[in-house]
Amino acid sequence: MAAQDASGHDETGQAPGYAQAMTELEEILDELERDDLDVDVLADRVKRASELIALCRGRIARAQTDVDRIVVDLESFAPVSGAAAIDVDADV
Repeated sequence: MAAQDASGHDETGQAPGYAQAMTELEEILDELERDDLDVDVLADRVKRASELIALCRGRIARAQTDVDRIVVDLESFAPVSGAAAIDVDADV
């Protein structure tokens, strides 16, 4: 894992991606489940987990917005003559 500053950004100044944040969250969860976690570190790890959860929620919300916009764009196209319409609301 890349080195991070106090804000959780890597050496390039970027926040971790979703997958990297999830991996770090899993590592924190593993630490919290162990009996040997230093109490002095506990609050810092829980705070970091909270930051990562907020980052992941933001990424998910952005992705949902992007998908919604794409679906609206697709629905605005008139079907081509002879082409089957795509039902974007159909269960997969």
